[in-house]
Formats: sequence, C-alpha cells, structure tokens
Amino acid sequence: MGERIAYYRKRQGITQEVLCGLVGGRTTEWLRQIENGKREVDELSTIVAVAEALKIPSSALLPGPFRATAKRKDSLGTARTVVPAIEAAMMRYNGIASLAGVPDRAPVAPEHLRARVEKAFLCSQTERWSEMAPIVPDMIADAWHLVHAAENDEQRRAATKLQALVYRVTSGMLDRLGEPHLPWVAAERSMHAAEESDDRLLIAGGAWRLAVVLRHAGRLAESTDAPVTAADALRPHLDSPQSYSMYGSLMLKGAVGAATLGDHRAARDYFDEAARAAEVIGDRNDFWLAFGPTNVAIHRVWLDLELGDPTAAIAQADNVPYDNLPEELSERRTSHLITVAWAHYLRRHDREAVDALNLAKLSAPEQLLFTGRVHSMLRGMLRRERRSIKGDLRRLADFVGVAA
Repeated sequence: MGERIAYYRKRQGITQEVLCGLVGGRTTEWLRQIENGKREVDELSTIVAVAEALKIPSSALLPGPFRATAKRKDSLGTARTVVPAIEAAMMRYNGIASLAGVPDRAPVAPEHLRARVEKAFLCSQTERWSEMAPIVPDMIADAWHLVHAAENDEQRRAATKLQALVYRVTSGMLDRLGEPHLPWVAAERSMHAAEESDDRLLIAGGAWRLAVVLRHAGRLAESTDAPVTAADALRPHLDSPQSYSMYGSLMLKGAVGAATLGDHRAARDYFDEAARAAEVIGDRNDFWLAFGPTNVAIHRVWLDLELGDPTAAIAQADNVPYDNLPEELSERRTSHLITVAWAHYLRRHDREAVDALNLAKLSAPEQLLFTGRVHSMLRGMLRRERRSIKGDLRRLADFVGVAA
C-alpha cells in the first residue's frame, strides 16, 4: 500500500509535506515510513482519507485479490479457480435471462436446493471455500429455475427466499476471495430476491451483507447507514429471537462502520445496543449470523483495535470465551484470533502474533489464505524477522503463500 500511495502522490506532483497536511496534519516521518514499507496503515478510515486527498478511489490503494501460492498437494486454496464458472452463471441467469433464453435444466425440488444452501452456509462459517465454490454455479442456476417455475404466489415467495440466501452466501464467498465487483452484484441480487419474498428479516439480512460489501469497497458512510437504517426499521418488530439476532447483527455492522469513520460516540452507542440485544437471546446462529454475547465480545476487541488502542484490545481479548464457540462457527473464532494477532503485531509482539495465527490456522486454515491482514502481518514480520520466531514464521508464511 505504501508503494501505491507514493506512486499516486508523485504522479500528481504532491510532496509528502502537502499530503500529510491534507490528511490531518500527520508528520512526514509517518508518511515516509509508510511509503518505505516500515509502517502499516492499520485503519480503513486513514486509507480513505489518503485516497480522498489524492483524489482517487480508495480501492486504488487497497490490495487486489489474494492468491495463495503455498506448495500443497490438497485442494486447499483452490476456490479461486471456480470463480469464472460462478461469474458465468451470474451472467447467464441475470435479469434478461427469461428473454434471452437459458439452457434447459431438470427441475430441482426446493428441499434439495435448501440442503445445498445450508451446506454452503456451513462452509462459509467454517471457511471451507474450496469445498463450497464448486456447488455455487448450480445453486445459482437451480434458484433461478425454481423462481421461474413457481405456479403460485406461495411457491414464488418460497423460491425467492432461497434465491436471496443463495446470493447472500455467494456474495460472502466472493468477498472473502477478494473479487472486486462480483460481491456487490451478488449482494444486490440477494436484496432484490429478499424484497420479492416480502420477508422482513430476509431483507434486513440483505442489508447486512450489503454493508460488508460497501465497507470493503471504501463506501464507509453507506456501509454505516445501510445496517442502521435496516435496524431502525426492525426495532418495532422485535418479537422473536430471530428478530433480535438480525437487529443485533445490524447494530454490530453499524458500530463497525462508525468506528471506521472515526465516529467513536456512534460506534459505542451502536455497540451497546447490539450488546443489549445479545443479552436478551444468548448465543444463537439465526440466519447464519452467529449473533450473541460471544460475538459481541469478539467485536468489542475489534472495536478497541479500530479505535486505535491495540493495548486495550489485547487486554479485552482475555475476556472472550471463543473456545466455547461450536466447531461450525470456526470462522468467528479464527477472525478473533487474527484480530488478536494484529493487535500484538502493532505492538511489535511478534511471538504472540505468530502464536495467535497458528491457533487460527488450526481452526480455519483457509481463512488465513484469503485474509489481507494476515498477508500484511506476515510480510511485516518477515521484514523485521527475529531469530526467536524465524522457523515458525517462515512455516506460516510458506503455508499462506507469502514469500520469505
């Protein structure tokens, strides 16, 4: 990222002193260290501020898709090879598919598609992307045919509910793989199908997924507004554990967006609202959102880190009972461990960072392959390689595919 900042700055004839002034009076030494690769840009809000100062989209500074190059004989990390087939299915079964014509396909029973959707979400929550990816193209095709074969309103609503879930889980996978545009398309289609189903909670789930895509695209204000607006609409209808799960999950996304924007007060308010919802229902996995007190505690650590206090994040991590999470929620456990590793990395506690990453690898190995923060950490630690962790660090870098 430092190299990209330097490239765009020099191309526009902007000095380091001027750019520092445009992003809030940062020191030239701060920028010099970033451009030389000696310092990480650890907050998305800072990336957005730099991009705005350079008059470029923030995506120009963000890394592209992560491609694992580890030398293994198994299929781990091969999900990206299926992306062209997923893209082809999305293009074939688009808004004009019924007009342009689609290949004949044997009808599928709703329960058979539902079983595959549930498998896909299980793969999503355990970060088994290379197992999930091959079933996605057929899910997209079968969902389209199910909707268009519906004989009455009831069948059509049931089919569009499944289609909304197909596209939501697909958007999540494509987002994790680092695809720049397809996650947005899938998220929009998920939202559209949810609206067709007239299911309030499913529509809210579409807003939750869209918020994630918007944030990763650098659309920070929209990534906060979308989930908070959806949560506001749900507030009068909190009459079931499922509604509390969705409401609390949306509030967590609002807190994430506000923290990234630097609005500390709003971030705390949204987070506290999510915590209250979690206390009402306990740990659940409604709509595959893994919402509850444990997920709130995981977000509390992340929030401390995003608000610029890695020391507080490390201290808060001791209060997270992540070992209590069931195996099918290993993504949550691994995400937490990656956050803890990042906090230690920023404090230059490389031994602790590597230990946390190794624990994460045991829980959901494929998540490390496609998480940009892991790549950044490993590259940074390799640059300042310390003898006490040399062996463990290089083995981890080889697994992830970061050159030593």
